[in-house]
Amino acid sequence: MQVATVRDVTLKEEYLLKLWDNYIQDNLVESTPCKVAIYDLRSGALIVASDKFYLLQNEMCNITEGMKYPNVAYKNGITIQNHYYRVHLADGKTGIYAKDGLNGCTVCKTWSFLIVGVHDHRVQSDVCNEQVMRLGDYFRKLGL
Repeated sequence: MQVATVRDVTLKEEYLLKLWDNYIQDNLVESTPCKVAIYDLRSGALIVASDKFYLLQNEMCNITEGMKYPNVAYKNGITIQNHYYRVHLADGKTGIYAKDGLNGCTVCKTWSFLIVGVHDHRVQSDVCNEQVMRLGDYFRKLGL
């Protein structure tokens, strides 16, 4: 599994990359077949991601809008890598949970990051959702 990193990194992003190697890679990506990407919330820049997993610019805009306005997320759903997911939960603060049959996605917002995880039929939705939200809780505890 390869991890994609983009551009020069800040100290905060460097810390995240070290975490990726240890916690995220072992506990989220390799223990479950989830694909994960972490973006800088302010700039929208991709910091780190599973191999060949990223959001298109319009998808990032729609997700951030859905995070601010949950009624928009419920109405329009979200699209990740041109795959549409119907929103089942959007709290307007920290997360969006959406599904399409056996496939699903979880979006978690922290102070600094937007974490996006998707899974296919090989994983139960709650497994990927729980791991992404735990990662978000961990970053929030660190003030990130």
